[in-house]
Amino acid sequence: MKVLVCGTHYGSTYIRALTHFSQHSLSCVGVLSKGSEHSQQIAKQIGVPYYTDVAAIPADNIDIACVAISGDAGKTIVLSLLKMGVSVLCEHPVDQAFVKEALALAKQHQAYFHVNGHFADLYAPQAFLQSVLAAYQQGAGCMHYAIGANLRTLYSALDLLGRALGGFEGLEIIKYNGEPMAFQPVMLKNNSLSVSVLCQNFSSAEDDGSATFLNHQFSALFSHGTLTLSETTGPLSWFPSSHSLPAESWKTYMPIELAPMDQQQLMHHRDQCNLAAIATLAATIQGEAQPVYQQPHYLLGLSGLWQTVLMELQPSVKENCAA
Repeated sequence: MKVLVCGTHYGSTYIRALTHFSQHSLSCVGVLSKGSEHSQQIAKQIGVPYYTDVAAIPADNIDIACVAISGDAGKTIVLSLLKMGVSVLCEHPVDQAFVKEALALAKQHQAYFHVNGHFADLYAPQAFLQSVLAAYQQGAGCMHYAIGANLRTLYSALDLLGRALGGFEGLEIIKYNGEPMAFQPVMLKNNSLSVSVLCQNFSSAEDDGSATFLNHQFSALFSHGTLTLSETTGPLSWFPSSHSLPAESWKTYMPIELAPMDQQQLMHHRDQCNLAAIATLAATIQGEAQPVYQQPHYLLGLSGLWQTVLMELQPSVKENCAA
């Protein structure tokens, strides 16, 4: 399938994925951005047309667009492409009102709209999800999830929660009436479990990661033990309850084997996960069943919950996040 990449900042990961890792079924056939020399050079290097205007894009020659442009400019591009009948993979985070509009346009113009939450597809979070499933099969259901995130990773952290739960049905926020804190708690619950979210409620003046202390920390509490993902890239451990195993085989914790990655390996892995997200959209276009985490009810639930929690953390952004 023919893929257009919109944006060359984070969008460069899609370009790398399509040019370095992709098989013949997916190929980059164009780049769209604001017109910088850097972006034009990227398009020239990979030998594809360069665009600065959506109207100039030949819609009949594009199957999928990966939109990695933030803010209103990115939203406008997404909606314009959907109106042209082009299926879109959009970068997160996205607000619920935009998701509703994008899904409606996709349906109207016989296209598909997916959101790339990305982090839940990485190696360690996937191992966490597989281990959650195994823990469910070995005993009673999960009683409590504990999440650590920051303002930027909150959307993807809630995506990981939604994938563990199979959706967001019945999940409600418990209002916090205390003073704002640098590391602020938010409580969620449904009929069967509770969720505690600890969010780093500040960032550095420059978004360089120097003041990032929480990314994706997860614990799932079961009656027979606790599964803990220490951070986005691991490690992952199982802490069995003292009564869950015979005394002679019980240990304080059991590490779940994850192969370590250096920085270059991690970058390649992230590119490959983004390629897999494109491939999932391509498979949907070709008639395969949509995964639950890309179905409309899930995307609407995730974007709505993200807004609700974000407004609880930052009252000053209420106007920007209103659905």
